[in-house]
Amino acid sequence: MKEKKRGRIRDYWDRRAMQKHAASGEVTHSDIWQRWLEIEMISRCLRKPDRVLDVGCGNGHSTRIFSGLCREIIGIDYSSEMIERALRETRKKRGAAAPSFEQCDVLELDAERFGRFDVAVSERCLINLDSFEKQKKAIANIASVLKKGGRYIFVEGSADGRERLNSFRKSAGLRAMPRVWYNLDFREADTIKFLKRFFSIEHYAHFGMYDFISRVVHPLMVSPDEPQYGARINEVAARLAVQSSEFGDISRVLFLVLKRK
Repeated sequence: MKEKKRGRIRDYWDRRAMQKHAASGEVTHSDIWQRWLEIEMISRCLRKPDRVLDVGCGNGHSTRIFSGLCREIIGIDYSSEMIERALRETRKKRGAAAPSFEQCDVLELDAERFGRFDVAVSERCLINLDSFEKQKKAIANIASVLKKGGRYIFVEGSADGRERLNSFRKSAGLRAMPRVWYNLDFREADTIKFLKRFFSIEHYAHFGMYDFISRVVHPLMVSPDEPQYGARINEVAARLAVQSSEFGDISRVLFLVLKRK
C-alpha cells in the first residue's frame, strides 16, 4: 500500500514539473517568500570550495542559485520530469558554474555513483517519503556520501511546529491548515536522536517569525479574503525571519546544519 502511495507522490511531482504556466520558483512550492527564505538561509552556509549535492532538487531552481556559491553542485531527484525540466531551464541560462542534474532516488543514493561531497542539502525533500523508516534510510544514505566533517543542511517539515501553529491559529479564530497528503513531517525529538548517529548539530534555526506573520497575522488582516503568497507582508515576514529567532515553537520548518562525524 505504501509503495502505491509513493508512486502517487512521484506522479504528482511529475505532473507539477509539466505545468508550463508555473514559474521556475513556484514549481515545487507556491509560497515564493518561504522559498526565498529557505534559499537565503542555505546560501549563507555554502562556501566557494564546496562540492555540493542537492537532494530532491526538483526543477533545479534553488540548485542554479547555489551553483554560483560553490565549486560544483549536482542536483538529484526521483522525478524524471523534474530532472528534464531542470535540464531545460538550465540550458537557457548557460554559465561557467552551471549545475549538473541526474535522476536518482535518495533511497538508492550511494558514493559509488557520485563520489563524496563537502555539503548535502535536502530542502523539503525527505517529507515526500511515506514512512519514518524510509526517511531514516534516506538520512543514512546522505550521510554515506559526505566526507568526514562534511555538512548536511537539513530543511524539512516539522510535525510539532505545524501542530502548534494550527493550535495558535485556532486560538486566533482561524481554521487549522489542511494536511498535505503527500508530506510526512518529522517529529523533532525522534529525528534529532537519529541524526545524532551520524552528525553533530552545528546550527539550529527555524522560520517561526515567517509562520507567525504569513500564517496568522496576514490571514487575519485580509479576512474574509484569502491571503496571497506573493503579498508584500510575506516578503516583510521572510526578511524579518532571516534575522529573528522569535516564535520558534510554531515553525513549520526544521532547519539544521549538521556536521558529519
